[in-house]
Amino acid sequence: MRYSGTTPLVRAKGFGNLPERVERAAGERILFDIFRKEGLPIALRETPDMPMPLHAMVGLFARGESALDCRTFGLDIGEEMTHRAFGLWLEYSAAAPTLGEGIERAIATSWAHQSGARLELVREGDHSLLRYVTPSFEANKRAYADHLLPPMLTFVRLYLGRQWRPDWVEVEYARAPDARQIEDRLQVGLRCKRPATGLVIPTEALTRNRTVVTQKAARVVTLRDVQADVILADAPEPARALSAVVALRLLDGQSDIEGAANLVGLGVQGLQRRLREKGFTYREIVEEARRARAIRLLVETEHSVLTISLSLGYDSHSSFTRAFIRWMGCTPSEYRRANSIRS
Repeated sequence: MRYSGTTPLVRAKGFGNLPERVERAAGERILFDIFRKEGLPIALRETPDMPMPLHAMVGLFARGESALDCRTFGLDIGEEMTHRAFGLWLEYSAAAPTLGEGIERAIATSWAHQSGARLELVREGDHSLLRYVTPSFEANKRAYADHLLPPMLTFVRLYLGRQWRPDWVEVEYARAPDARQIEDRLQVGLRCKRPATGLVIPTEALTRNRTVVTQKAARVVTLRDVQADVILADAPEPARALSAVVALRLLDGQSDIEGAANLVGLGVQGLQRRLREKGFTYREIVEEARRARAIRLLVETEHSVLTISLSLGYDSHSSFTRAFIRWMGCTPSEYRRANSIRS
């Protein structure tokens, strides 16, 4: 991947049931191998709100499609996802009274799910194209693009009815004979080698009112919701994106700079240089990520202090305790007693 100054991120919930599908069809060893080759901890499947590099997400889909030798792999996953699979971001958007307003909300708040990619609505006379635009990097985006189409369709169908079909859908990848499998499943024509993944909507339909009513009101996306796992939320890039990568790797107790640099597509020296330009060091980012995760584990779990210290990459209970006293002015056990969630 060519580095462009930041690392595009997306929340892990975007891969849907990919881990379960791969494990069921190919076994646990293949699943672990797919995650390892993308530099991702398998524990990521248990933390759906955790930000992860977009290129690694795309890589998971490509490797899954290859491992299962299944052309419809991405579409299969997407068909089990609705707009709600992406969290409060699209629940908030889908609460808008008209389709046009819902799309405007989704575009305006897409930062709640991702960075570096974007939603857009391009109007062309009688039609409007709802498109998801990803950065350019060397990767096989085919399965990833396919999995986006069903959730986009379910969102639009909240307003235009469950039987509505677009005149066509668009994808970035080149056409091959097996693309017919996607067209047959969707019952829609596929236009390939387009600028983004998306679908066409009659412009007049943007004023349609929602026809599918939810049983409960959608929640508004809050700052706390969308920043829950971004450690340095207010920091400039690349420190903010790197903080998310560091938090991700801590799920496996990994904190080495070599692994983090590789995951964001940089050499170690290049990463250190870019951080220095913004007044950060890698050690500072690791310390803040460890502090934030330590607090969360102490308050929200019953893991022992030793287990937490090892999961954060410390070699002993005592080294973690010294670091925690430096951060919070008390021991981990004292902090837990004072702050544990009580039912």
